Parts: sequence; structure tokens; C-alpha cells
Amino acid sequence: MKVKLPMVSELTLNNRKDLACVLSEMIDVGRKVVERGLAVGSGGNLSFRVPGTKTFLITGTGTQLDQLNKDSFAEVNLNGEVTGSIKPSSEFRVHLESYVARPDIDVCIHLHPQASVLTAALNLPIKFLTVDHVYYVRNVVRIPWMRAGTQEIADATALAVKRSNVVILENHGCVVLAPSVQLAYTRVLNLEEASELTLRCHDLGIIPTEVPKAYWEYLEANNL
Repeated sequence: MKVKLPMVSELTLNNRKDLACVLSEMIDVGRKVVERGLAVGSGGNLSFRVPGTKTFLITGTGTQLDQLNKDSFAEVNLNGEVTGSIKPSSEFRVHLESYVARPDIDVCIHLHPQASVLTAALNLPIKFLTVDHVYYVRNVVRIPWMRAGTQEIADATALAVKRSNVVILENHGCVVLAPSVQLAYTRVLNLEEASELTLRCHDLGIIPTEVPKAYWEYLEANNL
């Protein structure tokens, strides 16, 4: 399945935002993901490309996602060199390789959402029961467990994101990409909701009616 490329409106909107605006959005998302139980404390990391550069900012090692401020982010270039004084999260390689593999995206969110991780642990394909699940998530690629913080998991993620904006790292968490902060966050929310509904159906022992093929065909036909 093709990876959905950003719409013109998304690219235009993101390119107009300055660093302070994007940083503020990312800080807000950090608070929201903890409030929603998508991460616990420092369990995850957030990053975004600095507009107009070959550098990205990523939450520093050990930072609490619901307590972020402008000094919580490390600066790393696309050669993997840390160019600031803050030490980046140990998972910075996953973000780095994702940006190199996907020059069309500007935001990478890595979290440890319970429902998404559990579906993978139970080997359950995630069911898309609403049109929002289809529109925002599309398809999910799973990566077998690999030790966190290694180049191995970063390289595997780089291959996976060439096929999808949403990746589940088994027994670990998820990686979600987008051209904007809000779209990345929306994809995370829909991934976890779809996972939760999948688990409910599994618990009930029922096979749900998923979004009809006609909707997928509509999106494909209209390049949405």
C-alpha cells in the first residue's frame, strides 16, 4: 500500500510556521500524550525538523514529556552529530533514520501506548472500524523486538517508514510520522483508538465489520 504523501495544504501550513510555533505545539503534545496515558513520564520521545535546516530537535534524555519547555530539546543534524549542549534521547537514531528515509515528513513521535503494543503482543491485526482510522492511519507496519537505542532498530524503522507513516515496535512502542505536529498527534490518537477497539472485539470473540473497501478506493482515486 502506498504511503500517503502530505497534502499541499499541510505543507503550506507547516512551512509558514517558525521555530517557536512548532516548539510550542510539540510541548503541548507532550503534555497531552501523558494526560491520555499514551506515555508515562519519560517513556517516549518527540522530535521535529527545524524549518529550513538539516537539523532536528528531539527531547533530551530523561525528560518528562508532560514537563517540557524550550530547553528540553537536544539539537541533532542529519549526520547524527549533536550540535547543542543537551544530550538527546537514546532513541535519537530512530528519528534520524526516519528523517533521512522520509524527506517529506517533519515530525516524528515515539510513544509506548498500551493498546497498540498489546495488539502486537497478541499478534492481532489492527481493525479499522471508522473512516478516521483509515484516513489517518492507513496501514501499520510491525517490527520484531530489537534492543532500544541501537542502530539495528533505527535501520529497521527506516525501512518500515518507507511503507507506512505508522510503525509498531513489538514489545516496545510506536513510531508515527507526519508533515505537521497536529497531524502526527492525530495519527497517534487514531492508532490507539483502533487498537483499543480491536482488543474489545477480541475480548468479545467477535469479528467486526470494518470500513468498506469503497472508502479506501475513494481515498486512492482522489489522492487523499
